Amino acid sequence: MKEFTHGRRGNMRAWSLFVVFAFAIPGFGQSPQRVEVPLAFKEFRTVNEMIILSFGGIVSLLSERLPKGYSPLPGTIKPQFFELSHEAGTIVGLIALSSPKAKAYDRIWVDWNNDKKFTGDEKLMGTVSARGKEKFVVFGPFERSVGDVKIAGYLIVHDDDHIHLVPKGYYEGEAKLNGQTVKVGLVDGNINGVLGERMVAGQRYFESESDVFLVDLNGDGTFLPPTEEALEIAIYSGEIYYLTNLVQLPDRNFYRVKVAEDCSRLWLERDLSPKGKVKAACKEFLLGLTGQEGAILAQGQQNELLLPIGSYQVHWLTFVERDEKGKPWLALFTFAPQSQKFRVAGDKTTELPFGPPFKLVMDVEQSGRSFEFSLSLEDKAGNSVDAIFTPDLKRPPEPVLVISDAKGKVVKTEKFHYG
Repeated sequence: MKEFTHGRRGNMRAWSLFVVFAFAIPGFGQSPQRVEVPLAFKEFRTVNEMIILSFGGIVSLLSERLPKGYSPLPGTIKPQFFELSHEAGTIVGLIALSSPKAKAYDRIWVDWNNDKKFTGDEKLMGTVSARGKEKFVVFGPFERSVGDVKIAGYLIVHDDDHIHLVPKGYYEGEAKLNGQTVKVGLVDGNINGVLGERMVAGQRYFESESDVFLVDLNGDGTFLPPTEEALEIAIYSGEIYYLTNLVQLPDRNFYRVKVAEDCSRLWLERDLSPKGKVKAACKEFLLGLTGQEGAILAQGQQNELLLPIGSYQVHWLTFVERDEKGKPWLALFTFAPQSQKFRVAGDKTTELPFGPPFKLVMDVEQSGRSFEFSLSLEDKAGNSVDAIFTPDLKRPPEPVLVISDAKGKVVKTEKFHYG
């Protein structure tokens, strides 16, 4: 099983994300070709909202190394430094302990004017919070300028090893689609004061400088999951994703998003390009793709999905199978560094070569008198399944290897471990 991390711009151990999957969608009829959605600004209320809804914002590792051109700040305790790559310029700062007995980095200085100095008016006090074993220190909200760009938001130190710059909040509205109300939202993910910037073609996943699009697919009234456990798995959901050229809404149609300059409203314009049918071996599935329109997130129901005609690369996908109680079990695939390819045509159905039935594959390696056993899960095409999650978004119990002799007597019992 793999561990997935998420962040923008740079190599870092950033916030591990996931959001609860939202596959239960009510039926819709024909949708209008253009929908106007008035927007209202909502300030973030929790650390979960700040980091998850902004996809981590802009992230930097912390380092004890002094940035070039800077001098140490006298009197600081255990200082660490950061360099946040903002489009207006690199934002340099330092964090420190308020006292030798402090349990968290609760003081921060940011060189907003780029004069290579840390001064008293650039100092902020932090508020410490925790989620399980994770520790956060939140600084802000604040409003500052970097060059000609006004930045309003928060700085969040996470587990004393990296820092997030996130916006102050997000914009939210309700779209009327054939009598159904769907909550949507936008986040200024790159924190430049411009709303509606899309993920451009050729941009790598998890390194996007676009804004974030929010959609309440399951109609529960929120973009966040209902449990803390669900926070462990997020970009593969559908409710929180980069703003792409085409976004899919619960009516299963694709739309283009346009935003007013004053952020007072957005417009959803239905994509009328020719579509082709895609069929999967699972009733419910979600695809992270790139095509001629760039990145696209597409959700299938009843084993089918209508996509604009053209060629696609699959970067990741999830399949959902429901148990006898109707609760979803999730299977996650990622295809890196080599993505899978398929083409959608208007005159025939494209069968995706992924999905059930699944099978367990065990490899055995011998070294002298020692044996090493490894277990993997593969789909019908031999693709390795990265992770399986139970309905409460936990991993299933670890499998057990039982070794018996020729008479059937158990001589060894050993657990496999995820890793």
